[in-house]
Amino acid sequence: MDHIHRWRPKPAALPYSKEQLKALFRRFDSDKDGRLSKSELKKAFNELGSRVAAFRALGALQHADENGDKFISDGELEALLQYAVALGYTIKKK
Repeated sequence: MDHIHRWRPKPAALPYSKEQLKALFRRFDSDKDGRLSKSELKKAFNELGSRVAAFRALGALQHADENGDKFISDGELEALLQYAVALGYTIKKK
């Protein structure tokens, strides 16, 4: 046998912390108005690796948009983070 194949464990998938998620979501506040729109949420969930980013953005709004204005404001961010953490996204090695 010319090649010896050695088993190498996959690196452990590390979950995002709430602080990392908060920074990621804030990065996608493209108009810097302190609120996340459905479009901005979709881009953020796409960055997290979601295969159904539009669906996740709608779910985030349903879960965290307490005042029904179709945006996630700073006061609603904690509920958004709880939603995102529960989905179990992990940090991807590049």
